[in-house]
Amino acid sequence: MRKHKFIDLFLILVILAISFWNVTQQQEKVSLKESVAALNEKNKELVDKEKDLHHENERLSKQAEESSESLKKIQRQCINSGVDVDLNTDFINIVTKLFEANLNFTPKNYEDRKQEVSGYLSDELNKEYFGQKRNTYQDANGTISQLESLEVYTKGVQEGIIEGLVIVHHRSKQNGEIWTNGMNIFKVFYSNEFEKFVKIENLGSRYLENQK
Repeated sequence: MRKHKFIDLFLILVILAISFWNVTQQQEKVSLKESVAALNEKNKELVDKEKDLHHENERLSKQAEESSESLKKIQRQCINSGVDVDLNTDFINIVTKLFEANLNFTPKNYEDRKQEVSGYLSDELNKEYFGQKRNTYQDANGTISQLESLEVYTKGVQEGIIEGLVIVHHRSKQNGEIWTNGMNIFKVFYSNEFEKFVKIENLGSRYLENQK
């Protein structure tokens, strides 16, 4: 009698073990299916992002190509301006001094640089840049800036005002962060009579790949 009970108990335990194993297997299968579905969804998102990045890269490449062609056209016009050689040399020198003062600064010498830049500007530009309602030149805010390269093209002279195109490559960073490289294109107008810049227009800018 005890033997039969033992056998019955053993069979029950075997059945329970098999049932538990089946449930575990089913749970693992469900979990595996969910994991596969999640991975498929993630892969789909990555593929979609890759497509978006590809389209954005094509758009930016086309934009850069169009900008490059426009810039070359302006450069050709400036090179053929017919401006006197000595006047052109003086203009390039004064533009270089302005942008060196404007874009080479640290938080410690920022105020001194502002004063130096101010000396190259007309009264109207000084009001625009340094007046109470100024649009630019706030505090340095921990920024370090460096001028990397400068290209100056003289477009022409009209009524004592020299017009030129300036292509500026620069970089900046804040408080130990990585450098941000940028490029700006300016149109500048300089009064040869008063030896001051009377107008500066920012024609566009773009930021390039960062580096340490």
